[in-house]
Amino acid sequence: MSILRRLFVFPFILLLLTLGCADKSEEQGKEKPHVRGIITDFEEEKGQVLIENKEDGGVDSGPIWVSLSKDAELIVGGKIVAFSLDETLVGRSAEVWINGVIDQSYPPQTKAVKMVIH
Repeated sequence: MSILRRLFVFPFILLLLTLGCADKSEEQGKEKPHVRGIITDFEEEKGQVLIENKEDGGVDSGPIWVSLSKDAELIVGGKIVAFSLDETLVGRSAEVWINGVIDQSYPPQTKAVKMVIH
């Protein structure tokens, strides 16, 4: 009887582990943006936009310069676009996901792996 219980419990444990891992993967794909706010400036020489970063709850965490990494995804108005950042984006809101570090400068600088412009 003890062997029969073990045979029943083992597949049940595997099922729970599989479901738990699937939920975690789904949550990682829906990660919140690291930077969110209004684009206030554009620097043509470096191809960067300055974003007044707002954290959740509307707390102002200061400006940050953002440029695009080589294989970044840029979405403007719900469509993936092939052009780069420019001055026409000033005044629009942006959400940015980064993969890496934020430079210790003032204002800080970073590279985006995904940027959504509204």
